[in-house]
Amino acid sequence: MITVSDVLDFLEGFAPSELAENWDNVGLLCGDRKTEVTSVLCALDATETVVQEAIDRGAQLVVAHHPAIFTSVSRVTSDDATGRILRLAIRHDISIICMHTNADCAFGGVNDALASALFLTNVVNMEAGENGMLGRTGDLPREMQPHEFALYVKECLRASGVRFCDAGKPIRRVAVGGGACGKMMDSAIAKGADAFVIGDCSYDLMQRAQSLGLTLVDAGHFPTENPVAAVFADKISEAFPQLTSVVSERHADCIQFV
Repeated sequence: MITVSDVLDFLEGFAPSELAENWDNVGLLCGDRKTEVTSVLCALDATETVVQEAIDRGAQLVVAHHPAIFTSVSRVTSDDATGRILRLAIRHDISIICMHTNADCAFGGVNDALASALFLTNVVNMEAGENGMLGRTGDLPREMQPHEFALYVKECLRASGVRFCDAGKPIRRVAVGGGACGKMMDSAIAKGADAFVIGDCSYDLMQRAQSLGLTLVDAGHFPTENPVAAVFADKISEAFPQLTSVVSERHADCIQFV
């Protein structure tokens, strides 16, 4: 019998909780370690839609990237999204494991998945963050101009749209940081990056990047991190071939473009 605890131990072997930033909340956030698991649903977020999909699939465990419980929770009611998610999961005895910044840092995790989605080669650790494990830098298959590169990122990540600043020079070396990683810009430049792909980029970061000669591409939080859901599913399937482990078919980016 495989339990929630078995899957958790495996995932924390891949992405130890010690790699998480000190403000983060990772690990088993809802459920019972002793519950038997036969089916796992993986997603970027443990939303109500994802938990309902787990129920419909007969899954006992949801493995997500973003924490289902992030800020302080003083009550669990149907008055807010967190309460509704937890109430639904608990009613149906579904456990939720979240692998956040520990999966960002882990080799083979979020940022390696992002680098792979962009077909980067010669990928190395960008050495950012509290423990020097955040971000990756690699080479494009060929040199591109900024506008062409922005379109390339959009296609590779199946993003609905991207924003970018044009630094006015060809791009070959690319840094990546899934999600809101603008604070890692100096690390990207230190690693010789011509461009930096992130999500959730502010106007001032675009201005600063352009002034420093760095093409900055904001491909969105969901597109830059969602590739890790398939990583979770594949790793669980490989470690526990007797389990059904799949990526959510219902979870999608909440941001749309017109």
